[in-house]
Amino acid sequence: MTSNVKQERPNKDQLVKRLNRIVGQVSGITRMIEEDRTSSEVLNQVAAARSALDALGLILLEQQTQDCIAQALKSGKGDDAVAQLLQVIKKVRG
Repeated sequence: MTSNVKQERPNKDQLVKRLNRIVGQVSGITRMIEEDRTSSEVLNQVAAARSALDALGLILLEQQTQDCIAQALKSGKGDDAVAQLLQVIKKVRG
């Protein structure tokens, strides 16, 4: 699970599109602050950006889980995989 071997992501285009939308949202928040928009409006956009990042994180966590489990089943190292997966989940949760 912590291997540094690069592997092609089957949904790379989808992830990049999501990230580009998030970048746009964050840029929009910057403009809103520069334009002195209300805190309520800015906070709504912050919540939307956070939600978009959380959704992206969930997709990546699902991939990590699938990769981790597949690797563990092949190598017979289920306990190690579970421990590593829990570490990743803790990082994602903050």
